[in-house]
Amino acid sequence: MIKYILRNMWRRKARTFLTVFGIVVGIFALTVLGGLSARLTQQVQGARSWFTSSISVVPSGSGLFGGGENQFFDLKKVEEVKNVPGVEKASAGLGVTLAEQGGGFSFGAPDLLIGLDLSEGSGLLEQLAIGEGRPLQPGDRGKVTLGSVLAEKRDARVGDTVKLRGEPFEVVGIYRPTLSAPDTFAFAAYEDVLPVFLEANPFLQKKAISSVVYVIWEPGADPEAVAARIKDEVEDVNVISPRRAEQQISQFSLIFNAILLGIALIALLVGGLSVINTMIMSVSERTREIGLKRAIGAETRTILSEYLLESATIGLLGGLVGMLLGLVVIWLLNSATASQNVSVFAITVTVVVGPVIFATVLGTVAGIFPALRAARLRPVESLKED
Repeated sequence: MIKYILRNMWRRKARTFLTVFGIVVGIFALTVLGGLSARLTQQVQGARSWFTSSISVVPSGSGLFGGGENQFFDLKKVEEVKNVPGVEKASAGLGVTLAEQGGGFSFGAPDLLIGLDLSEGSGLLEQLAIGEGRPLQPGDRGKVTLGSVLAEKRDARVGDTVKLRGEPFEVVGIYRPTLSAPDTFAFAAYEDVLPVFLEANPFLQKKAISSVVYVIWEPGADPEAVAARIKDEVEDVNVISPRRAEQQISQFSLIFNAILLGIALIALLVGGLSVINTMIMSVSERTREIGLKRAIGAETRTILSEYLLESATIGLLGGLVGMLLGLVVIWLLNSATASQNVSVFAITVTVVVGPVIFATVLGTVAGIFPALRAARLRPVESLKED
């Protein structure tokens, strides 16, 4: 039957090509955006793991990713947070961009030098798995641990000395990839980062300040309750609990998923109408042939399965070609940004298999009406057709 179906499709080469092409366009877009969505999903999952491992306390009016007029507060605020019941550790944090050295396009989080109070911040860094070397320890000065992407960008190894914002740091550890923000971070002692930060921001007063306080809650404590307690007991702060952080991070993927859904609907409309039109024309052209088959004993289900299989084949061909073209474009775009250690798209099983299944199901469903029309033709009336 497969040979018979392919032969019928070949008899209408131009029409079959245009129908397959209509599906290819939709599936191509679906594959490319699917790769973008897969990459975004990886980043969201990694960011969720990082940002929900602690409670972030930032100045009032600021948010999880900065913003607001007042972006810093005095270290006295850190002591106030430490005294809140349920808080095990509270680490002052400062971040300064490394764009002066790194520059270039970045898909995702920027390259940052993060300063932490190591006597309090070790609990936060424990959320990251060391791939090489060791983590930072209280008392470390002039030392740094690097995210996997930043280490690759700087071609840094454990024991090397790297210059960050012009200051030399000894690399003592490199973290395993998280597919999220920490991959582009460098972590060092707060005391080492503060002068670098003040030099990069000369408009600020030369004093000890913090842009965020990372809070680790006591074992067994409810982080949401601890966050609420901090908000009630400490003035002029914005408290971002793990649940709130997860909500903010998840919002970033909603627009991409909406775009992906829109492309799927367009593919459904364009591809579906193309298949329906082609199959209806096929039934009209082969009315006498169908009548002859019915006259010699062909069953309704045989005719139905024949046309459904033909429409499914059209969908499958369009899906395969569109998916392969999409993968080629994804590879080219990733190759273009590889020199900057940027991967904009991800290729997953869903990205490869999903569009093909979608196109095949689309072709099959779109072929149901024409197939039923063919299967219900009466032999006598069909044979009378010219």
